[in-house]
Amino acid sequence: MAESSTSSHPVLHTPVPASNMVPLVAVNASSQLPLKLMPTNFPSWRAQFVSLLVGYDLMGYIDGTIKHPSIVSFSQDDASAVVQSHWLRQDKLILHAILSSVSESIIPLIAMCETSHEAWMTLTRLYANKSRSHVMQLKESLSLAQRGSSSVTEYLQLVKGLADELAAIDAPLSSDDLTLYVLNGLGSDFRDIVAPIRAREKAFSFEELHDLLVSHEMYLRHLDSATNSLVVTANTATKKPFFHKQSHRQQNRNVHTSPQRFFHSKPNRSNVVCQWCNKVGHSARTCRQMLKAKGGDANANYTATSDAPNQKKWLMDSAASHNVTSDLAHMTIHSEYDGTDEVVIGDGSGSKNGSAASKGSL
Repeated sequence: MAESSTSSHPVLHTPVPASNMVPLVAVNASSQLPLKLMPTNFPSWRAQFVSLLVGYDLMGYIDGTIKHPSIVSFSQDDASAVVQSHWLRQDKLILHAILSSVSESIIPLIAMCETSHEAWMTLTRLYANKSRSHVMQLKESLSLAQRGSSSVTEYLQLVKGLADELAAIDAPLSSDDLTLYVLNGLGSDFRDIVAPIRAREKAFSFEELHDLLVSHEMYLRHLDSATNSLVVTANTATKKPFFHKQSHRQQNRNVHTSPQRFFHSKPNRSNVVCQWCNKVGHSARTCRQMLKAKGGDANANYTATSDAPNQKKWLMDSAASHNVTSDLAHMTIHSEYDGTDEVVIGDGSGSKNGSAASKGSL
């Protein structure tokens, strides 16, 4: 009876202890996957995600090598149910990491995926398309890439990102091709260093090219800062005017016109320099030497104003012995000159005894 009673009940297997199961791994996307997936950075995002999963020995979940266990009834095999539950929970944790590490615009594209493998393959088809048109599009973007106002580091990151996308779809660039794309978009500021790079026999690696261009950019910035730090200074020097007697006579014969008004103010005699004898303390009007010289060669100052109507202008009194003018209305006191001297114009022409003159003031 006991034996038949025992054989009538199903054989129950003891569940696998939790201590014998591989612990579940939860991925903290904010700290472990800082780079979010964008439509333009799939190679970089893929690299960080793969390295993390390989480190945790979870790569088989997204590449399909760790397959979903067969569906077994809980009542038939409790051990299989535990394995199935463990796989499902770990796969959902990986799927959550994928959803947390992509941008908001990409989440709707994989929101309906049930497993991490399905989401991974969807993203690969979307952003690692190996079609010929996609390869041509990436190469065209490389040919049009320009540094512009960006730094060298930002520009190289752009070029390297496009090159990595080509490598991800099995269309990698050679070192020479990548160098050529970089040099073509640097701009005229780097023309001094582009020629030596082109002339080098051995190809540059991307790391060597990066270091070289960043160093040259720092050198250019140093030159600009040195140029901008120069302070423009100017020294001024003044010298008291020296007037020779003969030059003063010649100056008095020149034509004086002035569009400005001159207002008379009482000068400080201690600062007045005589235009005739170059001595301090008096003006040419009261210079004794000039008064003595009046008996010698006469000198004249020619004055004229514009014919503009309703325009009053002041003419300076040069303290000359005679004043010559073409319009007697310019003189307050005037008399006809009856001497033997003549007025000579700059072109050599002149007039004898035909100019109005005054011994008075203007």
